[in-house]
Parts: sequence; C-alpha cells; structure tokens
Amino acid sequence: MNESFLRGATWGFPGAPVGHIETHAAHVFLVANRAFKIKKDVLLPYLDFSNLEKRRAVIAREFEVNRAYAPQIYVGVSEVEGEPVLVMNRFAGRDVLAAVVDRGHMSDDLAVALAEMAARAHALAPRAKTPGAGIMDRLGAQLSKAFTASPDIFRAAETLEFHALYEDALQRLTPLLNRRTEQGLVRRCHGDMHCANIVVIDGKPVLFDAIEFSEKIATIDVLYDLAFLLMDLLRHERRRAANLVLNHYLNRRREAEDLSGLAALPLFLATRAGVRALVTADLIHELPVGRSLHERGAALDYFRASIAYLKPPRASLICIGGLSGTGKSTLAADLAPDVGSAGGAIHIRSDVERKVLAGVAETERLAPEHYSKTSSLQVYDAMFARAEKALAAGCSVVLDAVFADLAERNAAAELARRQGAGFHGLWLEAPPAVLKTRVAARSRDASDATPAIVDRQLGYALGAMYWSRIDAAGTVGEAVAEIRQKLRLPPGGRA
Repeated sequence: MNESFLRGATWGFPGAPVGHIETHAAHVFLVANRAFKIKKDVLLPYLDFSNLEKRRAVIAREFEVNRAYAPQIYVGVSEVEGEPVLVMNRFAGRDVLAAVVDRGHMSDDLAVALAEMAARAHALAPRAKTPGAGIMDRLGAQLSKAFTASPDIFRAAETLEFHALYEDALQRLTPLLNRRTEQGLVRRCHGDMHCANIVVIDGKPVLFDAIEFSEKIATIDVLYDLAFLLMDLLRHERRRAANLVLNHYLNRRREAEDLSGLAALPLFLATRAGVRALVTADLIHELPVGRSLHERGAALDYFRASIAYLKPPRASLICIGGLSGTGKSTLAADLAPDVGSAGGAIHIRSDVERKVLAGVAETERLAPEHYSKTSSLQVYDAMFARAEKALAAGCSVVLDAVFADLAERNAAAELARRQGAGFHGLWLEAPPAVLKTRVAARSRDASDATPAIVDRQLGYALGAMYWSRIDAAGTVGEAVAEIRQKLRLPPGGRA
C-alpha cells in the first residue's frame, strides 16, 4: 500500500487524520466527511483485481451498482496516485444495522422499513434467465466440498447429513426454482444483503456495498437475496424482526410472490448460513489456533444452523378469532415469530385482506358496503386461498379474523386437514366495555372497527364454539402467555 494514502493531503484534506480499514480485497480510507475505497492488487478464486484496468473497471461497476441503492452515499469515481478510487459520503459506524441490532434498537417500524427497502430493491433489479435450480446446485456443491475439506472444524457425519439434506431439498424444489426464473424472480440482486451492509440514515435503512465483482454471484433468486437478511437477524436472535420483514416483504410483493416460493426458504436460509460457516472457516485457517476459538465456535453455529434449516417442522394453521377489540392482531404478531420453521409463520389478517381487495392503503377507512355479507365472504375466501398457498409450501400460518360464523371456523379446520397441517383454533374474549375502549383508542390501523360495530358484533349468534377460549381482558402479555402454554411455544416473544 502507498504510504501517502495515510496522509489527509492526498485526499484533499491537508492535516486531517486518516482512518484505515483493510479487507481481503480493498483498502478504505476515512477522511473528514468522506470515505475513499481502492482495490488491492489481488487474484482470488472468485475475483481478479490483478491489473490496473481490471481495478478501474470494477470500481466503475461498484459505483454504478451501488448508486442505484444509495445515491446519498455514493458520490463518484476518481483517481489518486494512479489508482482508481470510489468516493463515498462517510457515515457513523454506530448507524450500521448490525450495530443498531446489537444495541437492542431493532424496532417494529425499522423491521417494516427493511421489508420495504428489500421490496423496492427487488422491483428495480434487472431480470435474469439463469435457471434457479442451477444456481442453488452450484452453491450446494461448493459448500459440501468446502465442509469436507475442513474436517478439523466440521465433523464428517454432520457434513454427510448436510449434503444428503441439501440434495433432497434441491431435487424436490428444482421445478419450483426454475419456474421462479420464468416468472422473473431470478434477478441481478444486491447479493450481500445482511446487517453489516445496511445503514440507517434519518431513520430509514439504506443498502450499500452490493456485490460488484461478479455478475454470477449476484444473479440469484430474490428470496435468496432476502434470506441473507433474515438469516442474519435470526443469528442476532431477532426473531420478531425477521418475521416482520418476511411478512411485510411478501405483502409488498403480492403481484410477484404468490407464497409458493416459501417452499424454497429453508434451502435459501441453509445456504446463507452455510456460506457464513465457510467464510468463517477460511478465517480460522489464517489464524493461530489459540486466537481462533471464537471463530471456530461461530463457524460451527452457522454450520449446524444450516442443517437445522433443512429440517423444517410440520406446518401448522393457528386461527385467532374474537370480536373487535380482543387484541387478535397484536397477539398474532407476537405468536407468529415462534410458530413453524425459521422465519416464523405467515400472519394473514382479514382487515389487511379487505383493504387489498378494495385497492386502498391499510389505514384508509372503507365505506359500509365493504362490510356486507358478500364482501366478507370474499375476504375470507382470499384469506383462505393465501393461507392454503403458504401451507402447501410447508410454511405455518396465523389467521387473524373475527371468525364469528361457525361455517368460517369449520372451513379453517378443513383447510388445515386438507393440507396435512396441525390446527389450533383460539377464541378471544373480553367484556364489552374493554372491547369498546380498545377500538376507540386505535389510530392508523387497518381495522375500521368502532364501538358501534362492537355493539353489533355482540349480537352475533356464534354457534358451537369448539375453539379454545382465551381470556383477553387483561394485558397482552397475560393472553400471550396463556396461548403459548396451550400451544407449547417457548415463553417470551418480541425478540
């Protein structure tokens, strides 16, 4: 490295201190309010920066790719001391999502914003024609080979289990993965969408540092791109955030995603965890044994998580019913992260489905005709259709609706039976005064319920109630604890 790069004057800031970050393939110099990145003269199995023209081309491509995601960060391309330089606006390390999560500042609003960020990125990403199954086959082969080559870290028996599970999943999912290519869901993506490559600026998450050196590595299924973020949040033990990201992403991408792709999510999560295990293992081999204990533990954690992702549990359908104000949606959101496979259950809410059918925003109030018997039948049909798609993909579902009609409750139970899923029906109850107080206090919510609507609902003839009755008159925590006990879910939530 040229020593002049460590002087502020080289970057146009005489006398300013220069911070220096080194990675396996680049140097980044932090000066005043700027960050300057140059590529190392290196040749690695997956990248080639071994001459000036190649470095100049990859710097230009890095600017082009990332400018689309973060125009507020990426300023331009320059040359300093004969080297091509990527010029960026500097941001505080504490604002990187990984640091935000570590500080425990992962709010629901931020999770929703992450879903919107990912959905926007995938809507803009150029389509590719690469068969999806071929992409995952290549990645799986690379992982199996790498794990086999490191028996000092990964036990042979577990490596064989990983390979067998991966091959079985790939064979089963090949038609789906290739169909997703035909549907335009394999795209030139960010490729590296994890918590350390997202920064929160003015309260909004912004993607940066996309894969620039390989179109092959960045050309992937959009759900595989999202899976890196989900896996990383799960690794940070932020199950609620991961579940909110997944649910809101799928809601934003309804025209493109019909939920059948959820069948591939365990494979995508396993591959992401496996890649992290491999990268960490590579670092272990560069360190003295005494200094690699932490990395060795992390590599094994990722590796074993990869195997666990490939063994998802049987899907379940959990229905949460009750009159308006019983807290159905709040309870459903608390339960969904811990139901089913990694990433949690798909939370389907009748209030949201009604707004989707009407073609309006979730918080826009609807006229009374949208609550007619005919309209309600359409809402339940849409809700059940969406739930069936998710269950058929092996993903658990939490259905959140009034379910005042016995026929609706029977239809839900039949849906679970038809898909071979577990079934739990929960009926929430609270005194009328509590229901009216709660709905009156709502603001900016998908529900249009009012105290007058509660009065009308109190006159419903519910018919036989064979669902488990839950006392929802107290706090959310009390009701959640009762439900978790009934469903044998772990205590807690909100992680």
